[in-house]
Amino acid sequence: MRWLRLCCLLLGLAACTLSAPAVAVQPADGPGCLGVTAEECVRWLRTTMTLDENFLANAMAGRHQVDVNGRPVGGGLVTVYAKLPGELDAFVILLHLRPDDTVQSVESNLLVNLLAYRTEQIYDQSRLYDIVWRLLGRRCPGITKIDLYRFFENSVKPRVIHQQEDLSGGLNGLHRAVSHAAGVPYCGGVALAYTNLLQWRGGQDPKAVAKRTQFSSIELR
Repeated sequence: MRWLRLCCLLLGLAACTLSAPAVAVQPADGPGCLGVTAEECVRWLRTTMTLDENFLANAMAGRHQVDVNGRPVGGGLVTVYAKLPGELDAFVILLHLRPDDTVQSVESNLLVNLLAYRTEQIYDQSRLYDIVWRLLGRRCPGITKIDLYRFFENSVKPRVIHQQEDLSGGLNGLHRAVSHAAGVPYCGGVALAYTNLLQWRGGQDPKAVAKRTQFSSIELR
């Protein structure tokens, strides 16, 4: 699944070296990422975030590589490592491209599992708003934090489906719990999906173990 690839990429964030801080802009100032070319999306993100330019150059150069039989290699994917202005935490942004090089969908991690909280303060800490308005740009220029938070609380959360897999047994058994809401119509013809992945070893109750790995992400398409 694509969210598993996103989770794996998150593990490499500590090694990222990012470019100079970005300038402050508003949603209406740029195209966002959906439905525009990969280059347009990256130029916009560069003005709103700080990017790992070395990694990005390689990702952009190889986004439409083919093998010796002419089949696509990598599935038209561009991975962007980025930081919000003044922030230490980094984000992995996955751009899924159509054959014409326009962005069909985009994924990003969040900093908090929103399923466990309901307050505006925690929503702020997740950086949901900061990521969403950058990815949407002028497609949804009137987007506000509280409206987005209420949409997530009242429209996304009720659609979340929870699944648990016991990947191995025993005292050190490996377990995975996935909570996912498929694309929920939002604004500008965009649908928002949410995934939280929790993985741990030990008993079947994740609250009873000390070592857990957790990733949360959104997808816009």
